[in-house]
Amino acid sequence: MSNRKGRPPKKVANAANPIGELAELLRKGRQSKELTREQLASKLGRSVCAVQRAERGGNPPPQHTIHGYIGICDLDPVKTEALWKKAVNYRQGITRLSFTSAPHIDLVRDPHEFGAALARAWEKGGRPSTRVMEERADRHYRETHSYAFLSRSSAGRFSRRKCLPGSDRTLQAYLVALQIPESSFPRWVQAWRRVHEQRLAQRKADRGQAKMTKQMEAPVAKIRMQEVGLVPREKFPGAVAPWSAVHTACDQVSRYRLRSILQGTAQCPVCGELLTAGTAPDEGNRA
Repeated sequence: MSNRKGRPPKKVANAANPIGELAELLRKGRQSKELTREQLASKLGRSVCAVQRAERGGNPPPQHTIHGYIGICDLDPVKTEALWKKAVNYRQGITRLSFTSAPHIDLVRDPHEFGAALARAWEKGGRPSTRVMEERADRHYRETHSYAFLSRSSAGRFSRRKCLPGSDRTLQAYLVALQIPESSFPRWVQAWRRVHEQRLAQRKADRGQAKMTKQMEAPVAKIRMQEVGLVPREKFPGAVAPWSAVHTACDQVSRYRLRSILQGTAQCPVCGELLTAGTAPDEGNRA
C-alpha cells in the first residue's frame, strides 16, 4: 500500500500585502483544525480549487467563503472580516480607506443625503461587485420570499448615487445585498419615507409652479399669435405643443407651435404664408 501524500501547498503569494495576510490566516485556520483542503472544501460546499485559490493569495476570495472559514475554523469574525475588507480594497487599488461623507441614517433629511448614505453603506460593506450583490439578494429572496428582487443595474445605480430605490422593499433588498443587519432596517425605511414624502411634495410644488407659469404666459402667448394673424381656438398648451388656431388670411384652422412663431419660422400649411409680426390684416382691410 502506498504511503504517498498529496502535493504540498504552494507558498502564499504576496505575503507582505493584505491579500497574502488573509490567505495565510485562512491556511493556518484550516491547519489548526487538521483539515485537508478536500475536507474543508466539502464542508464549505465549494470545490477544492476554490479553497486553493483562497489560500494562495492571488485574489481575495468571495465573502461567503470567508464566512465559511470563520464558522468551520473558529476564526475571529471581527479580525477576519476586517482583513478581508482590507484585502478587497487593496485589490481595487484603494490603499487608504475613504468613505463618502454622509450623516447618520437617523439624521438623513433629503435625497442628496440619502444617496450619500447608500454609497457609504456600500463602501463600508467592502465595495462588493454588482454580481455579488445580486446573488446575495436573490439567495435571500428565494429562502425567505421577503423584500424584492435586486438587479445588478439597480445595485450599481444605488451604490454610485445615480438614483434612489423606488420602494422600501427594494431598499431592503439593497441592504440585504450589503449584509447590513436587519435590526437596522426600520431606521433605513423611516429615512426613505421621509425623503420620499419630501420628493412627492417637491414634485407637487413644481407642478403647481409650472401650471401658474403657464397661466401667466397664456395672455402674452395669445397676443403673439394675434400679431401674426392667428386666432387661438383652444387653451394655451405650452410653447412647444401644437396649438389650434384660425389663420385670418385664409380663414382655415391649423395647428401651430408658439416657439416657431416666436422664432419667425412658422408657416401656414394651407396658404403657405410665412407668419411673422406685421402680417396680420387689420380689421379695415378684412372688411
